[in-house]
Amino acid sequence: MYLSRWLDVVRARIRSLLRRGQVESELEKELRFHLEQQAEANRAEGMPAVEARLKATHRLGGTAQISEECRDARRTNAVADMLQDLRYAARTFVRTPGFSAAIVLTMALAIGANTAIFSVVHGVLLRPLPYPHADQMVRLFLNSSEFPKFPLNPFDLRDYRDRSRSFESLAGYSRDDLQLSRTGKPEKLTGFAVTSGFFHVLGAKPMIGREFTRREELPSNGHFVVLSNQLWRSRFAADPAVLGQKTILNGEAYTIVGVMPQGLEHPGNDYHAVAYGKPVDVWIPFPFKDDPANRGSHFMDGIGRLKNGVSLGQAKTEINAVMAQLAREHEGDRNWRVNLTPLHREIVGGTRRLLWILLGAVSVVLLIACVNAANLLLARATVREREIALRSALGARRGRLARQLLTESILISLAGAALGAVLAVAGVKVLVSLLPADFPRASDIHVNALLFLFALVVALVTGVLFGLAPAWQGSAIDLRHSLHEGSRGVTNSRGSLRLRNTLVVSEVALACLLLIGGGLMLRSFVNLLRTDPGFRPAGVTAASISLRTPNYDSVKPEVISRFYEQLISHIAHQPGVTIVGAGTDLPWTGYNENTGFIIEGKQPPPHSDFHARYHTASPDYFRALGIPLLRGRFSKAHDSKDGRRSLIINRATERLYWPGENAVGKRISFEDHPKEKDWLTVIGVVGDVKDTPASDAAEPAFWWSLREAPFLDMAVVVRGNLPPEKLASYIRTAVHDLDPNLAVADVQSMQEVVAQNYASARFSLLLTGLFALLALTLAAIGTYGVISYSMNQRRHEFGLRIALGAQPNDVLAFVFRQGMKLAIAGTVIGLLCSLLFGHVLGSLLYQVNEHDPLTMAGAFLAALMAAAAACYVPARRATHNDPMNSLRAD
Repeated sequence: MYLSRWLDVVRARIRSLLRRGQVESELEKELRFHLEQQAEANRAEGMPAVEARLKATHRLGGTAQISEECRDARRTNAVADMLQDLRYAARTFVRTPGFSAAIVLTMALAIGANTAIFSVVHGVLLRPLPYPHADQMVRLFLNSSEFPKFPLNPFDLRDYRDRSRSFESLAGYSRDDLQLSRTGKPEKLTGFAVTSGFFHVLGAKPMIGREFTRREELPSNGHFVVLSNQLWRSRFAADPAVLGQKTILNGEAYTIVGVMPQGLEHPGNDYHAVAYGKPVDVWIPFPFKDDPANRGSHFMDGIGRLKNGVSLGQAKTEINAVMAQLAREHEGDRNWRVNLTPLHREIVGGTRRLLWILLGAVSVVLLIACVNAANLLLARATVREREIALRSALGARRGRLARQLLTESILISLAGAALGAVLAVAGVKVLVSLLPADFPRASDIHVNALLFLFALVVALVTGVLFGLAPAWQGSAIDLRHSLHEGSRGVTNSRGSLRLRNTLVVSEVALACLLLIGGGLMLRSFVNLLRTDPGFRPAGVTAASISLRTPNYDSVKPEVISRFYEQLISHIAHQPGVTIVGAGTDLPWTGYNENTGFIIEGKQPPPHSDFHARYHTASPDYFRALGIPLLRGRFSKAHDSKDGRRSLIINRATERLYWPGENAVGKRISFEDHPKEKDWLTVIGVVGDVKDTPASDAAEPAFWWSLREAPFLDMAVVVRGNLPPEKLASYIRTAVHDLDPNLAVADVQSMQEVVAQNYASARFSLLLTGLFALLALTLAAIGTYGVISYSMNQRRHEFGLRIALGAQPNDVLAFVFRQGMKLAIAGTVIGLLCSLLFGHVLGSLLYQVNEHDPLTMAGAFLAALMAAAAACYVPARRATHNDPMNSLRAD
């Protein structure tokens, strides 16, 4: 009854306004539309029938029935309201396709980027390791005042295993590649020598066969091998009868005792550059064949599984008590402590910080997208002010109106999430392809149901986040003002304008913060590229050769050095080859073998000794790699013939142990009480080559001559003016001619090595830069939208200003100032935020301060230029208002 009276009053009012020509016919259409909606809701709710039912029940005294009827009515009412809101939201999208497409695409990009990054974070950081009870698994390292992280001595590990009671199982492993000769063509296999119990620590049982026993750790008990599932299938045709068969590895017969199941992940190997998840072909028992009293050799990785109920702290206390006992028994164990690290933390390493930073950066992009969406919805809410006023006049409460507007925002967000999920699937594939080769757990990054669930949750949260303010602001309608007969078009309340300006300031601040982060990463990467690597990688190709076969294992060192000298000579005579050398390792490949020595006439520091990285190199090794000679000379063929023993050191060794002196002619020895024949003379000093491009400085290092200390495993380095493939073919041909039973492995150009070492920094820069540019673009679009909308609302005012004598440039400057005030406020807030949170990037930066003023100034200017470009177009448009239209309107 009251509703019909109210509708009659509204109809009469609208007819009066129409007769006076002050309300567009569109308003009548809106009224008719909302009346139809109200009638449809009343029919759906069936309220008259419910009211009659309630009255009849009340007369019969059925209180319980009344409560049930009320609950049913409310339930029916809620469902009907929800369906009505969804239908109306869908119709609104159809009526404004451009607006809907813009906001859905914005949200799709933001949600898709967040979902893709989350899939990487989940696979690397949140997903458990693929081992049973992986939280009980730890890695073991030694540490001291000089070496914060050092490998174990194998006999120390054996004592830990025998004396410790905190571990369910404890094992060690060491890289030990082998050559497979079963097919007649030699092939290098990635292998590890492991102690018994290694597979028990991993919680892995052989698919067929068994693992190693302690008895097989004794070198006199024969050769045994466990195959990977992949090798078993590719080289042994998945033959289940393979157990007990012999296979030729390194020229010797090994008995196959087991085959591991598919998908077994290697736990990582810090000291020989085999990352977690990289395929391993074979495992052999670790042979405890050296002197047990020798505790000075450290090369083994340790891994253990804690017993149930034993904490990390308890295990660390107990094993260090064991280490203290060993230090009293063996001089080589003094000054060392054992550190235990959860396996997951060790595998992930520094990647944890990088991924959380990337997730934070892409979340900022999502916030900016939400702010943009909120601004657009606020603008549309102002345009729809009359519609909302009519709905309110028809009896809709403010909460009901806010719910309708919020439903629209959530529906937009869900549509963006649906498209964003599709983009995320493609984005995950792109991200995985961009990951560095040594990125941990890359194989665990997959598209799964959790990805789509995450997109759904983000959609709901962001829908509420960017829709709440516009819904509440848009539902606060002054009916008298909105339907006043003299109102011109759409009005702009101060509250609504203030809210939109605040949102613009916020997104500019967030964009500026990301710009600073991206700028810091860019400067860091540029600094890396500018750093002198210490060698010249262009035109250099290298390959690994191993002489671990019966033909070379027991021969004299002269035979090994002669083989490599012949190999070098054979390759050097090929056309297009400039120079050839051989050495134990290549720069930037993770080699870090260390040894101690004494210096003639010098005493080592207390509780320490002189130490450096040790290598072996042929005379032309340094020339082939382009490592400069600073003082002295390179080794020569006659150096070892006349009984003089020599070595070459790097600049870091000279600077550390002979500060301010010329080290050429100085002598060192590796014996505690050297005789004259035990001294080695420094004959040359070469330039420094750091372990990685991001290392603070090069480590002290020295090189024996090839004839002085030849190694079975060497890297051949060839410099020439030919493609790497051609140089690699020269290496293979020369090796085959000298010994067809040897495999050539790890063939790569030094430029590939350099690219791999820059890959992590390049990946970080690419994503942070991409997110920063996306954030800046969204902020510029948001600024443009707000300024443009504000100028459209004030066209009448600007027309009057021009009619009263204002120049177009005055109007241009006025509008431009309004937008730039918001931009400047946002950039200042962004700079302040970067000062507060800049330390987050500290460990990822190279030779640049997290508060670098140049980067901050560049980000400030970039943000202001983007804002200026966004403000200029609407400001220019404001100068084109025709003053006659404004005068006619008055």
